[in-house]
Amino acid sequence: NQYCYICHDGSKCLFCCDFCPRVVCQRCLGLEEVKPELYASDVKFRCPGCHELGERAVKCKLLPYYAFMRNVDGEFIRVLDAPTTLAGICERASKAQVCAELILILHLVCVGMEVCGSLPKLLHTTLEEYHTADSLTYEEVIFDFGTEKKLHHWTKTVGQLHARLEGWNFGCKIIFVTVHSVVTRGDLFAGKDKDGDVAMTVGDFTDYIFTPPLNEVVYGSTLFMLTCGHVVRFEESFTAMKKSITCLRPEYTILFTAPEFIVAATKLFAVAYSIQVLIHGHSFLDVFHDLLNVSLDLRMHTDVLVFYISGLLALKAPFGLRTPALDVAQPPSIVGYQYSWYHSHRRPWGKALPMGCSRCGAVRPWSQSKRHLNGTHPKARVTTCSGCNLEVYSEPLPMEYEILQDSKIFGWIRYTIWPREVL
Repeated sequence: NQYCYICHDGSKCLFCCDFCPRVVCQRCLGLEEVKPELYASDVKFRCPGCHELGERAVKCKLLPYYAFMRNVDGEFIRVLDAPTTLAGICERASKAQVCAELILILHLVCVGMEVCGSLPKLLHTTLEEYHTADSLTYEEVIFDFGTEKKLHHWTKTVGQLHARLEGWNFGCKIIFVTVHSVVTRGDLFAGKDKDGDVAMTVGDFTDYIFTPPLNEVVYGSTLFMLTCGHVVRFEESFTAMKKSITCLRPEYTILFTAPEFIVAATKLFAVAYSIQVLIHGHSFLDVFHDLLNVSLDLRMHTDVLVFYISGLLALKAPFGLRTPALDVAQPPSIVGYQYSWYHSHRRPWGKALPMGCSRCGAVRPWSQSKRHLNGTHPKARVTTCSGCNLEVYSEPLPMEYEILQDSKIFGWIRYTIWPREVL
């Protein structure tokens, strides 16, 4: 890391923790001066976060913080006589850091689509404050392979893009695909021919857009599919998408269910993602629920699908080289979740109620939903129009689920749409 994880800044000296990637500055450590012996090669520095983790691991009473230790015959001996008294105030989670990994943001845009103020550009702007031009790479590529000739040109473009990127050892790769989908069957638009727009099946689309060697960039990445929910609405296209995920093996894949998906509704999510995951270094899946909670426009607009593949090989530049993970005995596995926002009289069980009553025409007349005693499902709910007593019934999807907030009024439901499966 390049910035102190406590103050997000620095001072005259930065000390790199020997047990995690974090660094702490001289000012936050409360050191008026740095004694020469602290620079010795055999001196180990333990950051406050690792000190706290060590205390919890052995379940001991609180111990004074000795930041600098020296290994003598297998035993750690303190370098300074007095404990280190921290002067900084940590305003973030104890696990947070200020990551300095090389980041790639790749935006693939279907020809004819608007890119002004796009989500990838917002992400790039958020990260620029913490990175230099050498550590943050942004690539935006317009694709059009609607004809054989254009497909040949796209293959050449992919080769040139790969040549620019393959020498970089990116610690994090975020890929956005901005594309329209066909309303009647979930196919994706690939470009244009002489007659207009050309759409193709999801399987063909992913094969062409991520044609080798670009498929190597997708491996281990975070893939955002910025398209309308028709892809997941139709079984054939959704099955093809899941098959593509298992073949390409991005670490995370994000899709949305809204039939008329509005990308602008995800901007708060993108900013929170950039800070919590790309800067503070939290696991995406661990903080996914927190990211949704701050995404106020997103929750009423769409459900969010996330697929996570664990156990992937660690990547080293060039992209084709993959090094075994520490636990090579565990093969990769995939799990898929659907996050749906519920509200007692707006979206019972995550299913949006119409704004107007179909019987009396009243606007937002729905009462707080109640348990439906005579329903076919034990968790069925009934919502009543306050104007004419019209009843609307709802129930959870027929799959395993977990309510992530203990609130009767609103919160998030996490459905398991793909139980963990070994690949």
